[in-house]
Amino acid sequence: MSIKIANRSLVIALLLCSSFILHAQKVGLVLSGGAAKGIAHIGVMKALEENNIPIDYVVGTSMGAVVGSLYAAGFSPEEIEIIVTNPNFENWINGVSSERYQYNYTKSQDDASWLTVDLLLDKNLKASISTPLANDIIINFLLNEYLGQAAKAADYNFDNLFVPFKAVAADIFSEKVVRLDTGSLMQATRSSMAVPFFYRPIKFQNQYIFDGGVYDNFPVDIMKDEFKPEVTIGSNVATKKAESYPFDADEEILTDALLFLFLNKSDPSQLDSTDIYIEPEMKSYTAMSFDKVPELIQAGYDVTMSQMESIKQKISRRVDKNEVESNRTKFRKKFEEYEFGAIRLFGFMPKQELLINSLVSFKDGPLSLLEIRQAYFKLLSEPYFRNIYINFDYDYEKEFYVLEFYLKPTARNGLSVDFGGNLSTRSVSTLHFGLTLNSFNRFLNSYKLKISTGKFYESVYLGSRFNLNPRTRLFLEPSFLLNQWDYLNTDDFFNEKANPTILNRIDRKFGAIVGLGSGQRSVFTAEAAYVRNSDNFSNMANISVEESLDHTRYEAFKGKLSYERNSLNAKQFATSGVRFYTSANMLVGHLSYTPGSTSVLFRPNVTTTYTESKNWLALELYFEEYKKMSENYSFGWKFESIFSSQPNFINYQSSLIYTTQFNPMFDSETYFLPNYRAYSYVGAGMVHSVRLANNLFFRGEVYGFSAYNRPQQIAGQKAQDKRGFDNVRLLGMAGLIYNSVLGPLTFRVNYLENPTSNLGLSLSFGYMIFNQRSIE
Repeated sequence: MSIKIANRSLVIALLLCSSFILHAQKVGLVLSGGAAKGIAHIGVMKALEENNIPIDYVVGTSMGAVVGSLYAAGFSPEEIEIIVTNPNFENWINGVSSERYQYNYTKSQDDASWLTVDLLLDKNLKASISTPLANDIIINFLLNEYLGQAAKAADYNFDNLFVPFKAVAADIFSEKVVRLDTGSLMQATRSSMAVPFFYRPIKFQNQYIFDGGVYDNFPVDIMKDEFKPEVTIGSNVATKKAESYPFDADEEILTDALLFLFLNKSDPSQLDSTDIYIEPEMKSYTAMSFDKVPELIQAGYDVTMSQMESIKQKISRRVDKNEVESNRTKFRKKFEEYEFGAIRLFGFMPKQELLINSLVSFKDGPLSLLEIRQAYFKLLSEPYFRNIYINFDYDYEKEFYVLEFYLKPTARNGLSVDFGGNLSTRSVSTLHFGLTLNSFNRFLNSYKLKISTGKFYESVYLGSRFNLNPRTRLFLEPSFLLNQWDYLNTDDFFNEKANPTILNRIDRKFGAIVGLGSGQRSVFTAEAAYVRNSDNFSNMANISVEESLDHTRYEAFKGKLSYERNSLNAKQFATSGVRFYTSANMLVGHLSYTPGSTSVLFRPNVTTTYTESKNWLALELYFEEYKKMSENYSFGWKFESIFSSQPNFINYQSSLIYTTQFNPMFDSETYFLPNYRAYSYVGAGMVHSVRLANNLFFRGEVYGFSAYNRPQQIAGQKAQDKRGFDNVRLLGMAGLIYNSVLGPLTFRVNYLENPTSNLGLSLSFGYMIFNQRSIE
């Protein structure tokens, strides 16, 4: 009897022990770095949860840290999938603003720049480069938004998150791996993904640290050392670029390979025979494949499901998905609604702090997340503040969240250097160079120099902007502008028979604009300026070198009121967004005209100058809109109408020169087109854009133009008004546009009712953007 009792006790003890062992079996999940390929980790976690495989600890590097921190913060794999499948996710990663995050009410006129190099100037004017490949303004805010509540709920100890978590970063000064498990969850995650030269590093706990993949891209060792799980699951997406040299794809993946050259390859040998190794099929993807998020998630899911039987054999413990969801809900109930009651500033001078505090004010009480978002992106609409990064903290004593702004102590002033222009098969190629100094003391002021040079167009712009009241977005912009257009120097490589127009125009403007921002994307402006224009031209198409040109000089005072709202997604060849512009422009001036040898008023050996007062009012209305109709097709339309009381000048040609030209196409402004010029007119058209490949588009544009009031030539080279709508004249373009990193490469066929040729073929690279003319 005693033997039976002893045996029964032994069996019960063994069962209890077995139960305890099963219950104690802990599982750690390691997520490698790999940029876009790290999105496949979401599919891995999704498959594990669906099959009741527990995830007790998470350690991640780079994108693995991003996915891992979101999971540890209480987001389910399905919720993380929703975040990364947002159509704007790729833009967030690359730092391209969507409508929600843009405040460009003080945005200066678009220019032809391809590349901007940002320099930070310290108090001794020592410069340091601050130009990462991707802008981190948006991703920094979103990481705070998604992770801030969880960090607070865990008392800023990552062991207290929904699942214990560690992010891995690299200290490049001591060449050591850094394990991040306390403090700001956002800063830890952001530090772990700071790929050198792609994202700028931020300071975490007073030290600059970089992407963990520099020294430990597959942190199995950290998982085993820190958490000591019974089973480690390693999800690795950082595979070799190719088994052998990729002759057919080397150009395509070269940039990606160079960018991530310094990241260590992952080492699966750290896993034991009792562990599990998962490697999604990544040969079809690169580190920059953020446009293939669904496919990446599916790749992670498929490979995990294909190994599920083996996984279940090694992991006998199960946690029902409903139980996981219940625990997740319990953790998220600890979240406190975002309510901000204070701001802390690091690295700012006292006078700078006054400006920031005026923009983000808590005088009227706490601010919501929406109000903080608006204040943040308003602030960062100024280029200088791109050097700021943001963090959400919590004040336990006063029980509200605290907004933190960090500025590099060396960033006293910011200098931006622009390079750009346009290279064309027509002789309208232009080089562009610009300098912008942003000086931040009590107020943020900008000082600009822009120079453009070429055979067709030359320009110098000097200006500054003084933010008189940043809170109300009131600013003053004094400026000087000099433009010169030489239409004679517009030879065409594809059409040697084209006859250029004999016209050289110089306009100068000195004045100031007072602007007031409205909403996210709108601005009201009032301008007062002095204008002085000079024009040399011929009254005939073909002249000999002995002929002298007519000369006009127009001096005027200009007053202008305007309103603009602009949400276009590109400065040329937009495919989404809206631009609305309206203005009232008044000119009160004096015209001087000296006839040349092609004028009927010319008298040999006698110089005669005719003078007249010329005053007029011009009203303009412009609208442009693009909508995405399908994944690869967008439709747009444009409308422009101008009504002007402008009088005729002394002769027909000078009158024609001072009319406004309808310029709806990429390079319309490089032509002098008498058939599309008028004092008052209506023009409209449609734009079709079809994406053929990732950055390759076919674009077709068709427009109609009808003049309502234009000068027509009568006897004696004089002009008279022709009123009433003319017959509609057509113009259009069909072309291929490749949007490179620097700018668009375009191959176009233009149709224009031109005196010399209706069809024009041209190839160009860059932007054809010119400064606004002085009288416009």
